[in-house]
Amino acid sequence: MFSEADGGSRYLAGIFARVGFEHGVNELRHMKTFLYLALVAFILSSGSACRHVASAEASADLVIRNARVITVNPNQPSAEAIAVRGEKIVFVGSNGGAEKFIGTATRVVDAKGRTVLPGLYDSHVHSYRAAVSEMNGGAPFIRSIAEAQRWIRDQAAARPPGSWIILERVYATRLQEGRLPTKAELDQAAPNNPVHWNSGPVSVANSKALELSGITRATANPTPGEIVRDVNGEPTGLLRNAAQLLKGASSAFKPTAAEQRAAVKQLHARYNQQGITSIGERRTEFEAIDLFRDLAKSGELTVRINCTRMMEPVPKTIDDALKKLDELTFGAGSTEQRTANVEQRTGNYGPTGAGDDWVRIGPLKVLLDGGMLIGTAYMREPWGVSEVYQITDPNYRGLLNVKPEILNLLYLEAARRGWQLAAHCTGEASPDVLLDCYENIHAKMNIRDRRFLVTHANFQFSDSLQRFKRMGISADVQPAWLYKDGASLRLTLGERRMQSFQPWKTCFAEGICIGGGSDHMVQLDSFDSTNPWNPWLGMWIAVTRQTERGGVDKPEQRLSREQALQLYTINNAYLNFEERKKGSLEPGKLADLIMIDRDVLSCPADDIKQTKVVMTIVGGKTVWQQR
Repeated sequence: MFSEADGGSRYLAGIFARVGFEHGVNELRHMKTFLYLALVAFILSSGSACRHVASAEASADLVIRNARVITVNPNQPSAEAIAVRGEKIVFVGSNGGAEKFIGTATRVVDAKGRTVLPGLYDSHVHSYRAAVSEMNGGAPFIRSIAEAQRWIRDQAAARPPGSWIILERVYATRLQEGRLPTKAELDQAAPNNPVHWNSGPVSVANSKALELSGITRATANPTPGEIVRDVNGEPTGLLRNAAQLLKGASSAFKPTAAEQRAAVKQLHARYNQQGITSIGERRTEFEAIDLFRDLAKSGELTVRINCTRMMEPVPKTIDDALKKLDELTFGAGSTEQRTANVEQRTGNYGPTGAGDDWVRIGPLKVLLDGGMLIGTAYMREPWGVSEVYQITDPNYRGLLNVKPEILNLLYLEAARRGWQLAAHCTGEASPDVLLDCYENIHAKMNIRDRRFLVTHANFQFSDSLQRFKRMGISADVQPAWLYKDGASLRLTLGERRMQSFQPWKTCFAEGICIGGGSDHMVQLDSFDSTNPWNPWLGMWIAVTRQTERGGVDKPEQRLSREQALQLYTINNAYLNFEERKKGSLEPGKLADLIMIDRDVLSCPADDIKQTKVVMTIVGGKTVWQQR
C-alpha cells in the first residue's frame, strides 16, 4: 500500500518510462496547462460562496441574512443582512455584501424574511426590587377592593393575630371601584391584624395598624407628609408620605444573596424574552450595583444597565444633602472609608459615566413630588375634592418633597462634580420647580450638552417645552400610565387639564428627546405587573393612545410606528449618552439586536402588542432563542 506521495511518484515515473524524458516533460507541460484551466473553470462555476470565503481575520462570528433589517439609522433605514464579530457589528447591508464576512467558522442564520431590530431599551425599571417582589406573597393581582379583602382575610387566617399584612403597590386608578379602600373596609377584612395597603407615597392603614404604631389625633405630621384626619380630627387611615410612622410595617422577608442573584437573573431573562437588552435602573442601591457588576464579571449579565443613584431619604438640610452626595459618589462604609474615598477620589459609584458598557452609573435623582396615581403629585391647580384619593381640602395641590432652596444648592454642586441630573416629577407643577433649578445652574454653566432629565414628565405645557428646548432637557415617559390610568385621571382632572397629559407627538415635533419606560417595580408578568413592562404593549399604546377602560386619549398625539420604535431604542440611548454605542444597527456599535416574528412597521396596529421575539443577542451572544 502506498501513501499519496508514493502514488504521485509512481505516476510520474510511468510517464517517463513510456515516452522518454523529453516527451515526458512536454506531456507534463500540457497537463499543467490543462489543470490550470480546469481549476479556473471550477472556481468560476462554483458560485459566490467559494469566491467570497473570508479569511479567519476578516470573517464574522455571526451573519444574519435574508432579513428585513430595520436599523433605526436614518442614513440607512433598512437592509437585508448584518454581520457581527465579537461584541460589535461589522456590517449592515445587502445579502451579497455580507458574504465576504462568511468564513468556515461563521454562524450563518437565515432569517427567512423575518424582522431584525436593535435591542430594546427600557428607560425606567426597578429590576433589583421587582425580581423578588413575588417571593413573600405580598404582590397578588388585585383588581377590586372586594378581591383585596378576600386576599387579606386569607392572609389573616394563615397568620398569628397581631402579625402584619402588607399589600404592595395597588393603585386606586387600577381598581374596579376607582378609589382607595377605607380604614373600615380593611378592618372588616382583618380586625385583629395590622394591615398596610402600600401604594408607594400613599398608604392606607387599618385601625390595628394605627393602634400598634401609636398614631392618634395628637400625632404630628411628618415633614413632608400628612396623617389625613376626618372632621373630628381622628386619623382616617390614609397616610401621605407618612408610612414611616407605621411600626413594623416593613416586610420581614429578606432574600438571601443567592436568592437575590437568582431572581435578578431570572427577571433579566424575562426582559430578554421580550427583546430588552438595556435598562435604566432608576433607583440603584450599593448592593444592586455590586451584584450587577459581579454578574457582568462572571458573564451572567444579559442586559446592560444604566444605574440611577437616588438621593434618599429626602434631605432636610443642605449639609445633609451634601454628605449624602459624597456617599453616593464614593461608596458606602464607615465615615473613615468614605472620607478616604473622597480625598483620593477613588469611588466607583459615581459620578455619571463611571463603569463600562455593561454596568454604568447614570444620573442623580431626587423624588421631587408624590405620585400621579395616588393623588400626591404636585399640581399647578388644586386636585379638587375627590373620593378616588380621599381628598377633602379644595385647596390641596399635592406634595413637594424637596424645598427649592435645598434642591438648587444640592444640584448646583452635583453638576459641578460631573453628575447628570434627574428628578421624579409626576405632576403639573413639579417640572416647573425642577426647570427653575436647571435654569439656575444654566446661568452658571452651560448645560445644553449635559442632558439633564425630567423623570415621568406626565404633564408638559407649551411654556415648559420651550424651556426644555432652550436647555437641552430630555424626559423618560411611561406610555402604560396613559393606558392604565388615563380614563380615571380624566374623571378627576377634567378634559381641559388632561390636554397637557403625555403630549408625545408635540415633543417629537419640537425636537425634544423622550424615551420610553415602564417603571416596572412589582410582580413579574410583562402584561399583568402593576406597571406593565412589555415594550410591545408600550409601542402599541404610543401608536394608538388606547386606554384600558375604552376610548382613545388625544389621537392627535399618536406617534408613528417609526417614532414608537425610536422611543425604545435610539432615544433611550441618547438619554444616557450611549447613542454612539447602541440604539441603532450600524457598523462599530455593540451587537445588541433582536429578531421578531412580524414587521411592526406594517402589520395591523393591534398586532404590535402581540409581537413575539424569536432571538435576542447581546454583545454578539445569543441570550434568548425561541424553541
